[in-house]
Amino acid sequence: LAVLTIAGIGYLAVRSYYQRKLEKKNQLLREQTLIIEKQQAIEHERTRIASEMHDDLGSGLTTIRYLSDKALTQAKDAEEAIQIKKIADHSNALVRNMSEIIWAMNARFDNADSLTSYLRRYASEYLDSYKITLTFIASDEALDQIPLSGERRRNIFLVFKETLHNTIKYSGANAVQVNITTGDNFIVHITEVAGKGFDPDVTIEKGNGIYNSRKRMTAIGGDMRYERTPEAMHIILSVPLQTTQNVQT
Repeated sequence: LAVLTIAGIGYLAVRSYYQRKLEKKNQLLREQTLIIEKQQAIEHERTRIASEMHDDLGSGLTTIRYLSDKALTQAKDAEEAIQIKKIADHSNALVRNMSEIIWAMNARFDNADSLTSYLRRYASEYLDSYKITLTFIASDEALDQIPLSGERRRNIFLVFKETLHNTIKYSGANAVQVNITTGDNFIVHITEVAGKGFDPDVTIEKGNGIYNSRKRMTAIGGDMRYERTPEAMHIILSVPLQTTQNVQT
C-alpha cells in the first residue's frame, strides 16, 4: 500500500509538472499568435493608408502640378510667371515628398530589395542632373527576403539623400560609387571619388546636416562612419539586420 501510494503521488506530481509545462507552452503560443496578428493588422493598416494617400492626396497634388505647369505657359507677364513657377515648384516638391512617404508607409516594401531599388533610382536621377557619374553595386543575395521596417527604410533613405546633397554641394567629386552589402548588417558604402573630403567632427559644429543624419541612424540602432583617404571620401551607413524568423518570433 505504501509503495502504491508513493507511486501514485509520484505519478500525479509528474503529470502536474507536464500539465503546467504544456499550459505554459500553449500560453506562449497564444501570445505569439496575438503578436503576429497585431503586426499583420498594423501592416494591413499601413498599406491601406498608403493606398488612400496615393489615390486621394497624390492625385490631387499631381493635378495642381499639371494645372500650374499649364498656367505657366499662359502667364501674362514676368511677375505672374514667377508666382506661377513658385506654385509649380512647390507642387513638384510636395509630389516627391508624398511619394517618399507613401513608399515608406506601404508594408509591401518592407524589405532590403525595395530600399536598394529606391536608393538606386534616386541616386541615378539626382546625380545625372548634375552630370556626376554613378556606379551602383548591390550584393547578389535574396534582398527581398531581408526585412526592413518602414521606419528604417525611410531614415536610411533620408540620410542617403542628405549625403548625396552634401556630395554635390561640398565635395567636388567627379564620380560617386555606392556599394550595398548585407550580412549581419545592411551597409550602404558611399564613395566620393576625387572628393576633397572633410573632418566630420569639425563640420558637425557648422550645420545640422551631419548631426541630423547621425541622430537618424542612432534612432534605428545603426551608425554612420566617415573614412578619408587620399583618393576619396567614404561615408558608411550600417544598420543591424533581423531575419524573418526572428521578426515573427
